[in-house]
Amino acid sequence: MAHVVMYCTDSCPFCDNAEKLLLRKGVEIEKINTDDEPEKFAQVVAQIGIDSVPQIFIDGKHVGGFDDISELDMDDELDPMLGL
Repeated sequence: MAHVVMYCTDSCPFCDNAEKLLLRKGVEIEKINTDDEPEKFAQVVAQIGIDSVPQIFIDGKHVGGFDDISELDMDDELDPMLGL
């Protein structure tokens, strides 16, 4: 199974939706709360140039936010990325 990292906040509905989608697929998520670890998120922002949450990485590859993984799921591309 793929290693999934999601940068998120506690009050973000898009983060909640992304988490629900991934959990429905049985994926374990390493969540990094950007409020608790701003220095880690600053490094990610410098790397990808996007400062919104969620930001999701699958096996180290940035795949975007909730809208992006939803689209990947609708196009039947998310499961293979997750190793399902």
